[in-house]
Amino acid sequence: MATPNQITFPVYGMTCASCASKLTSAFNDIDGIEANVNISLEKATLSFDQAQLNKPLVPEIAHVLKSKGYHTDYQTIPFEAEWSCSSCVESTLKAIKSHPLVIDAKANFATKTLHVETIEGIANSEFINALIALSPYPLTHKVAITSQQQRLNKQKLEDKKQQREKLSLVIALGLSIPFVVAMINMLFSDTALLPSWLEFALATPLQFIVGARFYKGAWNSIKGGSANMDVLVVLGTSAAYFFSLYILLTGSQAHLYFETSSLVIVLIRLGKYLEFRAKQASSKAINALSQLQVLEALVKKGQGFKRVLIEQVQVNDLVQVAVGDKVPVDGIVVEGSSDIDESLLTGESAAINKQQDDQVYAGTLNGDGVLLIKTTAVNEQTKLHNIIQLVESAQMSKAPILQLVDKVSAIFVPIVLAIAAITFASWMFTTGNLEQALMHSVAVLVIACPCALGLATPTAMVVGTGLAAQKGILIKDINTLQLAHKLNHIAFDKTGTLTKGQVSINDVTSFDPAFLPLLMGIQQSSKHPIAKAVVAYCETLNIDAETISQPQNIHGEGLHSRFQEQDVLVGNSKLLQHFDINIEQQLASNEVNIDPNLNVIYLSHGQSLLGYFVIADQVRPESKETITELNKLGLSTTLISGDKHSVVKSMSNDLGIAHFYAEQTPEQKLQQLSTLQQDGLVAMVGDGVNDAPALAQADVSIAMGGGSDVAKQTASMTLMHDDPRLIAMAIKLSRATWTTIRQNLFWAFIFNTLAIPAAALGYLSSSVAAIAMSASSLIVLSNSLLLKRTRLQ
Repeated sequence: MATPNQITFPVYGMTCASCASKLTSAFNDIDGIEANVNISLEKATLSFDQAQLNKPLVPEIAHVLKSKGYHTDYQTIPFEAEWSCSSCVESTLKAIKSHPLVIDAKANFATKTLHVETIEGIANSEFINALIALSPYPLTHKVAITSQQQRLNKQKLEDKKQQREKLSLVIALGLSIPFVVAMINMLFSDTALLPSWLEFALATPLQFIVGARFYKGAWNSIKGGSANMDVLVVLGTSAAYFFSLYILLTGSQAHLYFETSSLVIVLIRLGKYLEFRAKQASSKAINALSQLQVLEALVKKGQGFKRVLIEQVQVNDLVQVAVGDKVPVDGIVVEGSSDIDESLLTGESAAINKQQDDQVYAGTLNGDGVLLIKTTAVNEQTKLHNIIQLVESAQMSKAPILQLVDKVSAIFVPIVLAIAAITFASWMFTTGNLEQALMHSVAVLVIACPCALGLATPTAMVVGTGLAAQKGILIKDINTLQLAHKLNHIAFDKTGTLTKGQVSINDVTSFDPAFLPLLMGIQQSSKHPIAKAVVAYCETLNIDAETISQPQNIHGEGLHSRFQEQDVLVGNSKLLQHFDINIEQQLASNEVNIDPNLNVIYLSHGQSLLGYFVIADQVRPESKETITELNKLGLSTTLISGDKHSVVKSMSNDLGIAHFYAEQTPEQKLQQLSTLQQDGLVAMVGDGVNDAPALAQADVSIAMGGGSDVAKQTASMTLMHDDPRLIAMAIKLSRATWTTIRQNLFWAFIFNTLAIPAAALGYLSSSVAAIAMSASSLIVLSNSLLLKRTRLQ
């Protein structure tokens, strides 16, 4: 049986959850395709069995996108070919075009180049190798720029798009300020504040320039056979604008609705901008992960080393890693030894010593030794790239939560249109007055225009997230607010989350007055994190360091030096045993019994053990209070860490955490999250790159402010201060914010429910309608502002 394939590519132009649903159905109509479209990430994932495809797939994907009014990014892959005649070119093109994921292929016999067009996101090494295998003549992939440069270029385009969105919103807000002042004035006076021509001048660019995206979205929705929020906005605002224009041109004294059409567009545009920023955060998480990858590697070529692009490194190449550099590939150490910081993979703060035959991973940081590595995996095969894929996969697996307004609009729009048509027909039949019939039917459309609905979500979100920011909590999107109040469980990483992620010196025990002066003297010669912690500890005690000589680092064991013509050793038990120092006997003579689960560092001078200390990751003082507060909120807790079992178990017991999992890889953390999610909604709290897949998988993800950029970009909440007590505060605020949003939507829908019949029956004059629209908006706004009084402590 053939193995199913999966492709993920961007989709642009979707404006609501129903767009994603319709597009998913359209893709699923293609034989052999199983689709998932995520509007939050603006991506589609298609699973298929390549062996069962009897026609090109990507051209059909492109056709579906075009027919539905959406678009994607396309990519051209360049190859160098070995051709000797024009018939070679034709046979190559025929073979390449037979691949189901190829849109088109073009060749130039003179330059012996081939360009293959496909959708961006498909062109991985597997796809490229498949094309090379298909070709009857040898092909070589031309790498014009690195994959990281491609990502950076795309990020620049996204940043420019965000700047355009922001500028457009600022202009829209500026044009709408006079209307806001005029609507407030209407509550206290019957006299119009703005001249009719000024209202027209302000409303026209707002309607057709700022509001152009709504017209486009409405058209695409209608073409797709559905009615979404864009249709509702276009109907209401267009009715208000053109009816006002008709009144202006005919010289009638009736009330103008320019302010209604303009403010609706501005308010809805504000909500769209907030959604756009949330989508940006998802892509930045992947970019931050990608930046951990190395652009170049120092590869052995003949008798020397040559720096090459990372895409050109092959399996079994010998790669040299200098002191302080990132490891560029996954591989086995052939020569040298060094301490490697693997916290992005394991979560442990202490560096791990690597010697010959040990495994090292791309993206980890080399310490104080030079390594020669034999490559075992490069590019898409590395463990770091696997973490990137886990993050992307976990994000794509989350189905977007449908907004209540979008759900209702599919039913609401046809009903409003029917009521408006019935109103027009009824008044024409009973009065025969065309202008009166038109005025009442348009009043129905105007009063149905979602001004209060447009305010309901963005105002509560702005107030809620603003209050959160004041408390040091960054909440990125509406989905977080919608989910956080229903959480059942919270999973924690250990290092850097419930602990400070720094080495602490504990249980310092001295058998000799020379212990601390010698200890400080030898540790001053090292830049290891443990040495820095020791020096800092001794400085707080005003210890005067002894002068030692011949300091030497012994990888994975400790430090060796000389003092008064005798050896001075500081390190683990393995180091002292190499110099025939009997630790157990000397500890026993001092009546000391050490827990074997502790990380102990010893100091000896000559053959005498002078003392020892314990190193540990310091627990944050606020962690226990955090767990207690979460339990009061009815949430259960779990600790998931890459650290060893004894350490994780001890911390769980001390903090009162019910369940724990130790020695977990990023993949295993992801699995534990998936298991917990079977029993309810789960939040994940983490700070490192190794937490990113689990953060992406979680229903609500929370990152510590002092953590990695990857964790903060992946998370839907970020604690700006390294205080875990903010977690409980964030959940309380999320509950209050979402309650306010639901209240706002309730009042907005109640307003429409009562106002539409009144407008249809002729009981709602133009001036009363304008005041009612203002009042409903002020009610929603006032309710949102009440969020500021929420008690969070």
